[in-house]
Amino acid sequence: MIDRIKAKQEGIVIDELIIKVSPDDMYLYLEMDPNDPVLISILQEKWEKVKTVLKENKIKGVLEEPKFVNNMLIVAKGIPPKDPIPEKIEFFDKFLPVLQRDKNLEQKCKEASEKEAEDLRDLCQSIICAKKEEAIGRWYPSIPGTPGVNIWGDPIEPPPLPERPPFTLGSNLYIDEKDNLIKAKESGVLIIEKDTIEIYPEYTLKSDVDFSTGNVYFIGKKLTIEGDIKFGFKVICEGELELHGATENKVYIEVKGPFICQGIVRGEETKLKVKGDAEIKTVEYGILEIEGDLNVTNYLIFSNCTVYGNLIATSGKGIIYGGEVKCGGNVSAKILGNENHIPTKVFAGYNPSLMKPYKKALEDEIKIKKVLERLEQGIKLGKKLKKYGKLSEQKEKILLKLEEEAEKCYKSLEKIKETLNNLKKLIAEYKSKTIKILDKVYAGVTLGITDITYTLSEDKMGTVTFYLEADKPMFKD
Repeated sequence: MIDRIKAKQEGIVIDELIIKVSPDDMYLYLEMDPNDPVLISILQEKWEKVKTVLKENKIKGVLEEPKFVNNMLIVAKGIPPKDPIPEKIEFFDKFLPVLQRDKNLEQKCKEASEKEAEDLRDLCQSIICAKKEEAIGRWYPSIPGTPGVNIWGDPIEPPPLPERPPFTLGSNLYIDEKDNLIKAKESGVLIIEKDTIEIYPEYTLKSDVDFSTGNVYFIGKKLTIEGDIKFGFKVICEGELELHGATENKVYIEVKGPFICQGIVRGEETKLKVKGDAEIKTVEYGILEIEGDLNVTNYLIFSNCTVYGNLIATSGKGIIYGGEVKCGGNVSAKILGNENHIPTKVFAGYNPSLMKPYKKALEDEIKIKKVLERLEQGIKLGKKLKKYGKLSEQKEKILLKLEEEAEKCYKSLEKIKETLNNLKKLIAEYKSKTIKILDKVYAGVTLGITDITYTLSEDKMGTVTFYLEADKPMFKD
């Protein structure tokens, strides 16, 4: 057997060839010039003997043909160990913004034109939510390394796997063993803090909604925004939303759940849609649609407001003036209108799902009646001419056409009348609703219940209740 120590010091001598051992015991090689014809010729003659001698001495990795590498002719080569592959996660595209964000994106957004900014508000999203059971990425388990072997046949152990995994899943995430997908147990915001990945069903944004956050599309239990919602931004929330700040103009808020605003909803082009109850401190110029009760804790001015439930404005100033308020339930407020007699309309018992089709049916009825009136005039004239034999064949065809159109109108009127009767029955249930004013209602304010209205000609002081009695507007002190 070959003496290892001697081989490493002096090389392995086979005839006139001196084969050296690499310092790491991974190679046997000859130092030779690949352009030296004498050495090449000797090697070719001796190669079979060299292979035989090396194999007989249990050398591992003897090559079938030697290979030149940097003026070294490699004749035997060990197998290096294969490094282990640590476990990892590949996030799906939707969630990549949580990991990486263009540092200059916010500045680009601020410098963009309003038209460009509209798209950029979505592009620069930093709050990314996952729905319950939605996969955020794929988990790849770790693969241990494979041992290697040097030319002496000694095993070479691979590097160990890291003692700690590169990440930890929070309590609201799990790995689906069927396909190694990482899925959310609950809907919420995906957050990566240090080495922990977690879903937060309740999330607090401690800043404004602006180009640093992009438009917000939240799915979870509750979203709290401690700052303002800046010009042109959207917040779409499936869950409870609490806004501590205010809104600038052209803001769009949509909430599928309760909404609490401790600031101000303002802006002529600002829209708020809530599928639930809402509590708002102050509203100025906003367009509101609340599919529940609305509690205004200070004032509601110059707004277009539709409330499917009750409207209560008895806290703080308790003022409603300017614009139009349509409420499906009862209305209670401290003050309606103001000393400047700004046009103000307040309706109770106004259910949009009934009143809109009711008004449309009334409009359609008027249109058809006008058409029918003209048709009947033409038919009357045609019959008169026919009676005296003055109706030509061509005009008789026109008369028949007029009669056919009139018949269609009669049938349409019958359907509309049936629709109106059904809607009137449903609307009648809302005529018991009331508008209650605790302190004062100013002259010029129009009060309405369903489609019956009354405009005050003088101020009324003290507690006043507006209601209907036999479809007549009434006041009760």
